[in-house]
Amino acid sequence: MFDLASWQRVQLGWESLEDAEQQVDLIERALRLEPGSRILDVPCGTGRVGRRLADKGYDVVGVDITERFLEEARAAGLRVERVDMRELPFDEEFDAAICMWGSFGYFDDEGNLAQARAAARALKPGGRYLIDTPTLESIYPRFRERNWFEAGDTTVLMENAFRLDEGRVETDWTFLRGSERHTRRSSIRVYALAGLTDLLREAGFSAFEAHDDELEPFEIGSSRLWVVATR
Repeated sequence: MFDLASWQRVQLGWESLEDAEQQVDLIERALRLEPGSRILDVPCGTGRVGRRLADKGYDVVGVDITERFLEEARAAGLRVERVDMRELPFDEEFDAAICMWGSFGYFDDEGNLAQARAAARALKPGGRYLIDTPTLESIYPRFRERNWFEAGDTTVLMENAFRLDEGRVETDWTFLRGSERHTRRSSIRVYALAGLTDLLREAGFSAFEAHDDELEPFEIGSSRLWVVATR
């Protein structure tokens, strides 16, 4: 759905949110970054996080498949490549990698494993991979079939279905802007913490830390999972 102009307009609107600096500080702490660390931001989107890490002196490369977002990231000064995140062309080049904003789980289990394996290959031994994602423990206690929010001049309606037998949440997104109306469906694999760490272990990671999005201990009802996997 990321090729939809309505969604791109919403994501570009998020550039104005004021939480990015705080999020970057949390990323530094979660990954225990050393000065000058080389970081892979995958997918990087518009570079909202990656360029701020670069501004702090880290060597950051952003990867995404959506050219419109890459244009924005390039314009902000971030070094980027247009690559499928399941097929990264890197081999033990990075000290850390990040996957932010629930960008893990859009493929089937084989594709999600490929995404994790590609990240593992890109990392040096001992490198850390941070995934920011919803999980069964975070979604189920607060699941809502309908929700909405506003982003700039666009109203976004969400109709959600929890497919427990498949471990997926399917969402019909409706974008309303003046007389324009566009709808697109997304499907994301939502893992439990144990299932996600099993997948990451199969991908080549060996140690795991589980936090919420404020770096407090992750528990049932936490709003997000920040899992740090070490290669």
